[in-house]
Amino acid sequence: MKKVLAGLAIILGVSAQAHAAGVNLVSNGSFENPDIQSGSWTILYDGDLTNWEAGEDGVEVRDNKAGTAYDGDQFVELDTTHNSSITQTLATTAGSSYELSFAYSGRISQSADTNAISIFWNGVMVDTVTAIGGAQHDWVVYTFLVDAVGNDILTFAANGLDDSFGGSLDAVSVSAVPVPAAAFLFAPALLGFMGLRRKTAKIA
Repeated sequence: MKKVLAGLAIILGVSAQAHAAGVNLVSNGSFENPDIQSGSWTILYDGDLTNWEAGEDGVEVRDNKAGTAYDGDQFVELDTTHNSSITQTLATTAGSSYELSFAYSGRISQSADTNAISIFWNGVMVDTVTAIGGAQHDWVVYTFLVDAVGNDILTFAANGLDDSFGGSLDAVSVSAVPVPAAAFLFAPALLGFMGLRRKTAKIA
């Protein structure tokens, strides 16, 4: 009995490790490249923000300016001179499920009406997030489950008032949701355990 239970513990441990090993498919998801001067901000246009395509009005990259980053030193704001967007095409596997996550905060001292950001997966809106900005950044991590068709397109777009003030975005991640290893490994062990119990019952 002890050997069986020990085996099950090992199997569950392997499953937990497999779940934790998800690889982020988003490149430059924390917007650290290019590196800008600390305490400053700049507008980057299409081709300037590494691995991201920017809308025609560009994207604001901030380094400890009007807030601090959730991850690393930099974050982005999508309302530049007008509402804008950023897009990245991801090397996904068709038919697989992925966990999409990102950190969001309303811009400091701004209303929820101006801070909205919408999230799109292959052009279909996943959700819109917004919040009233406080005295400092109040980062919230949002997580969604999305299905892949292969080479999926992830887009974030400012969706508040078109007034050059917008919500903050950081730590974007898309990682595969693994098929639970325990579903395959636990079943044979469980069947073996049941067989062992049957044999024990017969001997008794």
